[in-house]
Parts: sequence; C-alpha cells; structure tokens
Amino acid sequence: MECCKLRSVGLYNGKVCLAEWGDKEGEPSSFQVLAECTELVYVRLRTLEAVASFRFLERALAVMAHYDMPVFAMASSAGNFSVVTGADASALQNVCKELSVFAEVTVEKEVEVICVQETAERKGEMSEKGLVTLLKDIPLLMVSSEEGSGSVSLTVRRKDRDKVLNLFFAC
Repeated sequence: MECCKLRSVGLYNGKVCLAEWGDKEGEPSSFQVLAECTELVYVRLRTLEAVASFRFLERALAVMAHYDMPVFAMASSAGNFSVVTGADASALQNVCKELSVFAEVTVEKEVEVICVQETAERKGEMSEKGLVTLLKDIPLLMVSSEEGSGSVSLTVRRKDRDKVLNLFFAC
C-alpha cells in the first residue's frame, strides 16, 4: 500500500521543475517547469533586530520581490526566516547584500524540496516521530508543514534527494 505521494522541486535538464514521483524507485512520472532558474538556493535569515520583529518577514520578502526571486518553499519563526528560491549569481549577491543590513544571512546552494503528502488510506500515520525516525540520518535544512493537511515539505541537499526518496518508497 502506498504510504504517501511524493513530489520534488529541483533542477532537471537545467530548469527548476516540479517532478511527480510514482510509487516505484527510478525516474519521475512527470515534470512541470516552474521557472527558468538554473539553481535552487536555500537562504536562512536570522534577525539582527535592526527592524521591528513584526516587520522582519515583510522586509525580507520585499527585498526578494524587488529582484523577482521566486519562492518555492518557506518557513518562519520568531526572528528567523528560511526560504528556497531560484536566482542567478548576480541577483543572489545583491539580495544577500541588502538582507545583510538587517539579518544574518546563510546560503546553501544545490538544494531540493521534497513534498510528502499522505494518501487518503494512510491519513494520520505520518507522525512527526515517524518522520524523525525515517529521516534520522539525513541532514534537513528546512521542514515546513501545514497543520492538519497531511503534507510536509523537506529541504535537503541535492546529493541527498535520491536517498530521501528511496526511504519513502520503502515505507
């Protein structure tokens, strides 16, 4: 029985695409081009408290919007904001320069976003504890979820994508 549906946002044939994965290991069953970006980048921001905390997220998104940077996944908490975006080197450098005025900026290149959606017949079985156990040996850069949706987005290094997918195929 299939435990979940898998999708990934990553670099395929030089373009950022959404890939649908079937219930078997191997190649994705379909692709949809999302952007003409040539790279996916994880950016983590930690406030320097140079702007009011309630303006931190707004200001960070405004900088990214100014440079037309697409957002593929994001997560936030008090004083922290993480995002997966696509950018060329020049735009990324400009964005990081502007963001560094009010935030500590950490950048990791060559990342993938894996979206895990519980299937209807296994709804409620994908607990946080189960995910932690399943992914205990995988470095996760970001985890994002919507309460009650049965969906979790995991940001991992591109080199770990196949390892993560294989773990879910085996469940």
